[in-house]
Amino acid sequence: MKILMRRMGLFVILAASVQLMSCGGGGGGSSGTGGFIGSGSWYVTGFEWPHDGNPLVSDNFVIYSDGAGEDARQALAQLAEETLSDIKIQFAIDNNDIFLFPPGQEKIDIYAYKNRYPSDWGGWGYYGGLLIFSLDHPERTSFGHTEPEIYNPTLKHEIMHVVESLLKASNDPNLVDVWLTEGLAEAVSGGTAGGSITDLQKFTELRNQYGSLNPIAMHRYEYPDVELIAYYYYYPMFQLAVEYLVDANGYGGTINDVKNLLMDVRNGVPFPTAFQNRFGMSLSEYESQFFDRMTAYLP
Repeated sequence: MKILMRRMGLFVILAASVQLMSCGGGGGGSSGTGGFIGSGSWYVTGFEWPHDGNPLVSDNFVIYSDGAGEDARQALAQLAEETLSDIKIQFAIDNNDIFLFPPGQEKIDIYAYKNRYPSDWGGWGYYGGLLIFSLDHPERTSFGHTEPEIYNPTLKHEIMHVVESLLKASNDPNLVDVWLTEGLAEAVSGGTAGGSITDLQKFTELRNQYGSLNPIAMHRYEYPDVELIAYYYYYPMFQLAVEYLVDANGYGGTINDVKNLLMDVRNGVPFPTAFQNRFGMSLSEYESQFFDRMTAYLP
């Protein structure tokens, strides 16, 4: 299986029009067994999951599924619209003109799976879309994963990945360092992993437990072979690294700096150069000073 972008994940209100549509648009393709359609934007990630041919279309999303009920699709579409609206407000994005979609695509695709259970992830974002368990997924529902306190941050994390992909116009995870990609999604969603780092005590405990692994040195999705280290150590550290950068009481940058950095990358500027241009320090400086900066920053 070819994996191009690996995403793990456990409102302002916008009235969104939704309607159930017959198969069309990005869902076109060969019919699979039982009338299922064997194509979709998510196929480029290696997930060759057919859909049932009944996508639900809202203002900014197309909801595909392998069998989710209409109520579950409607609820997901509404939540996705609210989530995207919130992210666009944070990033001062007035409309979708700033987004560059893959050829032939005009909305964000969501594949809401009901009859599958990936063992090591709940949501997966890619260029122009995401996969996430449906709100009527039987096992996930029985485990409480469809409750708002779990589902909403997970969806927001993945939609943030999609927004990033649309700003940089690429599915290549190596264009931007993993610490920024995952840290941004965690910061915007409020955290989906092992808990946000809000004080020096937790920061120190994690350093003592895992050996002060520097998150800024994590440029690619190449985690050490330690059980759940991404979940309990790296994701919280990534989140802290981004929150510090855009906090007026931290480094003093803004979320707009991050947006412009991603646009620079879209225009061919290498990530290290774009980072230095937008934040006024080099990646090597941030890496070497990270623990000292966080120690001074955290209460």
